Amino acid sequence: MSDKSNSVQSFMVGALVGGAVGAAFALLYAPKKGADLRDDISDTVGDISSKFSSLLKKAKEAGEDLIHDSMDKGDEVVQEAYRKAEDLIAEADRIISDARAKISL
Repeated sequence: MSDKSNSVQSFMVGALVGGAVGAAFALLYAPKKGADLRDDISDTVGDISSKFSSLLKKAKEAGEDLIHDSMDKGDEVVQEAYRKAEDLIAEADRIISDARAKISL
């Protein structure tokens, strides 16, 4: 795994943990009735879950883009290698033809 993907993963985990801990402290130290507190906790969990799903979706899309870009770059490298191989073969054929011509003189 690359350093960039590791840092993105670390950031996502840190953001989620930090958000959850902050939300939990805010709810636990707020002076509310039990029913109101449970409703707030439920809403907060729903918000965090929604944000987490959104982050996962963005991470997945970024990963897919990276894979497609890598595949495209790989295709370009392979095509360039084929072109160079064809050029080398053509050059070798030319050298062989020149050598045969010199031998038959």
